[in-house]
Amino acid sequence: MGEEIAFLHRMDSVEGEAIVVSTDRSRLASASFLDGRETFWREQALRPLDLRPTSAEKATRFVFHVGFAGSTLLARLLDWPGQVTALKEPQCLADIAGQRELIAAGKAIAPLEPLLDYALSELGKVGGNGISVVVKPTNWVNSLLPELCAPGRIEHAVFVSMKRRRYLGATFRGGNDRLAFCARLASQIAPVVRGGNALMQSAMGNTPDPFERMARIMALLHWLQETLFDDAIARNGWPDAVRIDFESIVANPEGIVQQAQEQLGLPVLPPEPERAAILMKRHTKDPSSPFQPAIHARADEFIEERYGACFDRALEWLDAAIGQLD
Repeated sequence: MGEEIAFLHRMDSVEGEAIVVSTDRSRLASASFLDGRETFWREQALRPLDLRPTSAEKATRFVFHVGFAGSTLLARLLDWPGQVTALKEPQCLADIAGQRELIAAGKAIAPLEPLLDYALSELGKVGGNGISVVVKPTNWVNSLLPELCAPGRIEHAVFVSMKRRRYLGATFRGGNDRLAFCARLASQIAPVVRGGNALMQSAMGNTPDPFERMARIMALLHWLQETLFDDAIARNGWPDAVRIDFESIVANPEGIVQQAQEQLGLPVLPPEPERAAILMKRHTKDPSSPFQPAIHARADEFIEERYGACFDRALEWLDAAIGQLD
């Protein structure tokens, strides 16, 4: 059993309540998600949300992503017992994102920035004693990027994305549940990006075909997220090396891990080709299941055959719609 950690799991910024769980670094690192889908704690307690920080540490290293682009694999590869603990999709940040509008309307116990700073302080408690913390939030948190990546709030970040057409394929491959999640995410992020609401309305109109409409929304979601990435990188003066592409992770995981370690201000540790090879053979979101590239490739081929023309039209629509913003 490792060192006991009181970990901030949930935040209700409106009711002023928090769920704090008792856990340790090993449980936190091994969980694929820290959003409640897995029980990574021994005990949990509901407490008043007290925004006074309980740690001098702060989480300042982040892996942001568009979704379905290998960020969970990258987080697992970055995790190094005794050196780095990677926190994958902590729910407390997603809770803040989910209540963003209520917080902005003054219905929470504090404005957005103090809530974020408190969450970063609590997540930072996992580190210390020479152990660095890397946070890989859910992409639901991307709506918070303007505040989360305000210069001076976090020190290091990398941004994982993929080519837009491949992103369309990945979202459609996930079926109705994934498409519905992404459509909700697009609605949440659109108001944060200049022209986003108008583009969202345009994406949902002018076509009776539900697949055509959904492909437009997925293309728009990719653009919205990359626009937020571009803005965060520019405002902080981060180098282009903070951008990581899905295909690069698959082709050269060891090299990408070293690139990410450098950009996140982590010690560049010796490559472990055997560990990378083992992780590449397992589903990163369900390590108990094998990853079968041939089956994955056939699914991608089917999606392209079925929806390729629809994707073409969606990408053409997006290019034209973005051009009208200028």
